[in-house]
Amino acid sequence: MATRGFALRIRAARSLFAAPPAAACLLGLLAPGCASREAAPAPPLVLPEHYARSIAAVGVPGARRAFQVGPGSRASTGELTVAWSVEGDSTRVSPVFFEADAVPVAHWWMAGASESLHFEAAAAPRPELGDTSALLSVRVTAFARGGSRPIALVTRVLDGPASPGFVPWDAVGVVHEPREWRQPWLLWNGRHVVRLPPQAAWTGERAGARAGTAMDFRHVLRPEPGRPTTLVFEIPAYGVSPSTARRFESLDHERIAGDARRLWRRWLARAASLHTPDTLVNAAFRAGLVTLLVCQERSHGEWVPIGNPFQYRDVWLRDAARAVRALCVAGLAGVARSDAVTLLRFQLPSGALMSQRGQLDGTGQALWAMAQAASIPPSRAWARRFMPAATRASEWIVRERGLGRRHGAPWPGLLPYADPRDNELVRAQLVGNDAWSCAGLSALAALARLAGDPSRAAGAEAEAARYRADVAAALARTGSSDIPASWQGHGRDWGNITLGYPTFVLGAADPRLQGLARRVWSGSHARLLCWGDPDSVHGYIGGDVAQWAARGAPALAREYLDSLLAASTSTLGQAELSSRKSRDFGDNLPPHATAAAQVVDLVRNLIVDDARDTLEIATGADASWWRGTRLSRAPTRWGVIDVSLDEPSPGVARVRMTPVAVPARVWMPDRWILLTSLAANARVVTGRYAVLAPHAREASFRVAPRAGEP
Repeated sequence: MATRGFALRIRAARSLFAAPPAAACLLGLLAPGCASREAAPAPPLVLPEHYARSIAAVGVPGARRAFQVGPGSRASTGELTVAWSVEGDSTRVSPVFFEADAVPVAHWWMAGASESLHFEAAAAPRPELGDTSALLSVRVTAFARGGSRPIALVTRVLDGPASPGFVPWDAVGVVHEPREWRQPWLLWNGRHVVRLPPQAAWTGERAGARAGTAMDFRHVLRPEPGRPTTLVFEIPAYGVSPSTARRFESLDHERIAGDARRLWRRWLARAASLHTPDTLVNAAFRAGLVTLLVCQERSHGEWVPIGNPFQYRDVWLRDAARAVRALCVAGLAGVARSDAVTLLRFQLPSGALMSQRGQLDGTGQALWAMAQAASIPPSRAWARRFMPAATRASEWIVRERGLGRRHGAPWPGLLPYADPRDNELVRAQLVGNDAWSCAGLSALAALARLAGDPSRAAGAEAEAARYRADVAAALARTGSSDIPASWQGHGRDWGNITLGYPTFVLGAADPRLQGLARRVWSGSHARLLCWGDPDSVHGYIGGDVAQWAARGAPALAREYLDSLLAASTSTLGQAELSSRKSRDFGDNLPPHATAAAQVVDLVRNLIVDDARDTLEIATGADASWWRGTRLSRAPTRWGVIDVSLDEPSPGVARVRMTPVAVPARVWMPDRWILLTSLAANARVVTGRYAVLAPHAREASFRVAPRAGEP
């Protein structure tokens, strides 16, 4: 994950689309009118697009729709799509790029022989729209290339989503309903849906007449060298009334884009801050946070974690639990705790939690999410708030285990048959259901301890220990050298991958985990696991294997992260599934929230890991990260801390951190050997790690390259 390689990839991508006069002119256009640095533009972060088509989600936290930008030069609400082309000229369209500080203001270019057009698309909330919608402003800046020549820009407004795309769940269906052009607004069924520039000329019938499923508008631009021209389009996420549309007419693009930047920078300023020498990792961490926040709706006063800004605008416990965890470790506990409260809506009278029929892992996942939300950072009040629901959920698990024993089930003490219709794709007793239920009982113990109920905690931990023993006995009965997907031996790998992380049902050194990793990685694509078909690369299920590997084989964890980022969008989002050969994701559009959560969680854990009783520092940090890494405002189970890694002199590694009440284990890179401690508060245990005493603030160590390392 070398920064040098990243820089080379950036330069290669930029060279494809950067028009020489455009950059300087563009920065000049962006600077005026910015009220503060908080609203000032940042340059686009130009990265390669690794999928066959470039798509990005532009939105705001809380909105019930996001705008799809791409593929090509288009923006879509799902109900309608606005596409741009140049009349009489073939143009290349760049991938979509976000800004260098991860703010999701989209930039892309159309370049032809005689012209270069830069598009900037920003979405911001508006008081007129409430807290569940947004307004997209798209500014087109035309630059002359090689002399002055008029540019005929054609804007086509079409029914429905882009291709590929997805019709929103709350779409009212506007196809074949009246459309009107009342300059400057296009109306569908009496609602204002697109505001076009004053120069727009409709190429169809006269204003007010009915049209077909597409309407074309023509704009003639006359840029001159050094004097670009601009057009602005406005697209509300939902059609608006005439009175609301009139209020928008006083807005300009700089105001909307500035509001978007201000909103997102305030969100990111609340989160943990990461800096490593690997700029791609830094960007991926922030991009993951942006995806997780775009995948948040508002409902009944709470945040609602959804799976994707487009086709997965719904809640699945398995995805939501990962989002809760990632938001907690990233410093956004307020959102994470609200998400966890939302999950309680899925609790049945029996105490079980289920978001989809046949998915029995949801109860354990919800319990685990509650514990994450209450523990990172620790809050006794939140633990007590979750205890009633958590107790009912754990009682359901215990009852189900007992039913199997009483009725003489062939796999006693384990959860019953289920058909998830997804993931493992088998009707069986799924190993993952038991893994998550074990984790759920351990989560109840953690909640009870935090809530000040030691007897309840002891009882839950004892039940969790018995459950883990039952799982171990069942694994021995399977005769498998690793971990099957189901106790019957059938199914695709899914929940069984979690036994090492995050459920910790098996210890990190368990040979079955090693066997599982060897098997799933043997058919992987650069550590990215395939799901079913060998051509079907999955965007996140391999993350748990990488997390397990981080302590014993950190190079494998970093290799997974590097491979994932090398298979991401140009805005560092990940598709759930894509073809290895064609690099296409079909209709399963990126970015996926669970993939984003995996990136955030993995990167954080490589530097700070609090899953066990000792705080782990630099578990998976590369040697290059010791040249200057800092994780600030990082929540842990022992409070919010800052951690930094550096080399103050050759052969000396130093860690500085906020004191915590437990020992801290500091790991050296796998290419180094730890020789001695230079601090009285730290002792060397092995050549890989040292232990710092509780409340330590700083320690330095003498290190050397391992034999054969530079």
